[in-house]
Amino acid sequence: MELCVVMARILLVLRACAAFVAVPPASVLRAAPRRASIQNWDELYGELSSYRSTWGTADAPLGDDLGRWCEAQRRLRRSGRLADDRVARLDSLGFSWNNPSQLSEDELEARWRDMVDALAAYRAAHGDAQVPKKWREDPVLGGWVAAVRRRGRDVLSADRALDLDRVGFEWVSTKACGSAFMKGFRRLRDWKAAAEPGDALPDDLRQWSRATRSAAAKGLLSRERLDYLGSIRFFDEDDAA
Repeated sequence: MELCVVMARILLVLRACAAFVAVPPASVLRAAPRRASIQNWDELYGELSSYRSTWGTADAPLGDDLGRWCEAQRRLRRSGRLADDRVARLDSLGFSWNNPSQLSEDELEARWRDMVDALAAYRAAHGDAQVPKKWREDPVLGGWVAAVRRRGRDVLSADRALDLDRVGFEWVSTKACGSAFMKGFRRLRDWKAAAEPGDALPDDLRQWSRATRSAAAKGLLSRERLDYLGSIRFFDEDDAA
C-alpha cells in the first residue's frame, strides 16, 4: 500500500516537471526546414563564389556536390521555381543557365572558331588535346570537345575536319566514363567496328540494346546520350532483336 502511494507521488512530480518544459510553437517547427534550406543554399552559393574566384568561372562541372547543385538551379529556373533574388545572385557571378558542358548542335557551330583556338592553346600548354569533359578551368571547351566526338568526323564539312586536323584534335578520349550507359555504348561501338557481316550480337549487348531502346522510347535518355547512339547509327538497325 505504501509503495503504491510513493509511486503515485512520483508520477505527480514528473507530470508537474513536464508542464514547465518549453514546447516550441507549431509555426517555429514548420519554419525550421525552410531556414535549413536557406542556410544550405547560401552555403553552396558561397562555395560557388569561391570556386569562381579560384577557377574564373561560376560553372562548376558535374561530378561533385557543387556541380550537381548548379544543375539543380538550372532545372529550378526552367520550371519557374527559383526565386528572383537567387537568380539575380547567380547572375552576378556570371552563372550559365545552360550547362556549358552540354552544347546543342547550334551552340557547337556558333562557338566553332573560338573553340578551335582554345583547343590549340590547350594543346600548346598541355602537349595533347585530351581536354577533360569536366575541365574546371574551361567547362565550355571540355563540353565542346566531347560534343564534336559524339557527332563524329563523318558529319563534318571538309573545312571543319581540316580545322581539327590542324590543331591535332583527338577523336578518342583516354579518360573513359565509368557509367553503365557508356560502358555498354563503348562495347557496342567496338563490337560494330570489328564485326563481320552476319555476326550475331552477343546476348549481353542485345539486352543492353533492348533496355536502351526502351529508355529512348520513354524519353528517358538525355540529348547527349542520343547523340552518342546516333554516332554509331544505333537506331538504324534492330540490335535488340
